[in-house]
Amino acid sequence: MPIYRFEDLSIVQQNPNLSSGVGETVKGERMYFCHRIWPTGTKADPHHHPCEQFIYMLRGKQKFTIEGEEFDLGPGDVIHVPASVVHSTIIEEEVEAIYVKDTSWGLKGVPAGEKAPDTQPEDDPF
Repeated sequence: MPIYRFEDLSIVQQNPNLSSGVGETVKGERMYFCHRIWPTGTKADPHHHPCEQFIYMLRGKQKFTIEGEEFDLGPGDVIHVPASVVHSTIIEEEVEAIYVKDTSWGLKGVPAGEKAPDTQPEDDPF
């Protein structure tokens, strides 16, 4: 189906060991389109994935770290996370965001310091 409504989709947490974000996901042939909410005071631990990602901030505030450089982000900011780059975040005020990620790897990250497996992990159902 080419038309989706987030309220009709399941809310999932794809990477509970690394990220507190929950929300809905649409998977196409070559990309994921995800709506995510991160509660105040939660985080995404340092991780990487062998695919790039864009995150568009709708509301909230977060301190986002990419390769050790910190950024204070809020509504209207767009984050570009290149492939295989370690990144993390601390949620200072509940964040709602849209992110787009290519499907060459999947939705799960790999903890910083660990090598990505040769095959992508299976996505949780959504």
